[in-house]
Amino acid sequence: MKKQMNILFAANTATLFSGGQISLLELLSSLDRKRFRPLVLCPGSGILSQRIKEMGIPLIIWEMPTARTFHIRRIQRKAQELRGIIKKYQPDIVHTDGSRIQLYASLGIRGTRAKLLWHVRESVRDLPLYDGFLALASNKILCVSHSVKKKRFGWCPWVYPKIEVIYNGVDLKKFFRDKREGASFRKKWSIPPKEYLLGNIGLLAPVKGHPTLLRALRILSKNFPHVRLLIMGKTVDLRYYDRLRGMAGDWRIDKNLMFKGPEENIKGVLSGIDIFILTSQREGFSRALLEAMACSLPIVASNVSGNKEAIINGKTGLLVPYGNARLTAEAIAYLIKHPEEARRMGREARKYAKEKFSIENHVLKIQELYGKMSL
Repeated sequence: MKKQMNILFAANTATLFSGGQISLLELLSSLDRKRFRPLVLCPGSGILSQRIKEMGIPLIIWEMPTARTFHIRRIQRKAQELRGIIKKYQPDIVHTDGSRIQLYASLGIRGTRAKLLWHVRESVRDLPLYDGFLALASNKILCVSHSVKKKRFGWCPWVYPKIEVIYNGVDLKKFFRDKREGASFRKKWSIPPKEYLLGNIGLLAPVKGHPTLLRALRILSKNFPHVRLLIMGKTVDLRYYDRLRGMAGDWRIDKNLMFKGPEENIKGVLSGIDIFILTSQREGFSRALLEAMACSLPIVASNVSGNKEAIINGKTGLLVPYGNARLTAEAIAYLIKHPEEARRMGREARKYAKEKFSIENHVLKIQELYGKMSL
């Protein structure tokens, strides 16, 4: 029997800020415990650390100051603390989940036998020298899409041999279209069964391209007065939120629009939606998109590179140019007018998610990567 490997997962945040943290929880819950022994390092207490405790996974709370202030002595001191943790627990692999923790791990892992895996979810790179240093310190780099690989590291192709692309995974046993939960969600928010509900789930931030979505709704509402748009997610920029509310008021689409904060039961929300819309300026590899696909929803998404790796245009959804409200509205109108085609796309989307983006496939590939790193 092979020796059980110790994996130290080092998180960038203790909160459930975005899909990246949910993906980390999914990986932890699905990991083969006979082969891998997980230990998690969290920079404080929060929802993420609480969920990890509930899984029965050993947790270390380790405060991690921001590196942006760049106090060299403080960074060195914290890196030494981390080195002590690594030497004490002797992990085979330190799996970092973000740039900040990767910086500390890059320094702290020196003088230990552990190998370093940097999990990169965001396509926007930091300063080239900074990213270059983090990449140089890594034994392997895990990118969530080919888009992230190209955009983040295209300037330094010498890094490519270190990179493995492994798509995010979605648990299709948890995410599926549930008519009862969908009806319950619509009843909760007073959405009539005959009202056509468009849904957008994710951070309320400029990068998600909500103004395009509101412009598309303005166009649609002229011919489809019973269409309503749900925008759901955590607000990270209050001025941006106020701007969107102002646009809705100026264009008199308030009655067709709902803003809601984060919801625990995402499956229920997706089950109550008729079309999922994602108008992002960029995506590393959208977890929300995968969850919508798993719930058999027809999808309209911007044709940015991350989305193009998830959606087959015309088969599992419709891709439209980023920022083009008219074509976004036309794609939505097409799905409303052709319900059979919309249902077919939804079925194909779930089938494709099962083939390419299942949580089982995701975890299997990461475990294979751990095995390669141990050689």
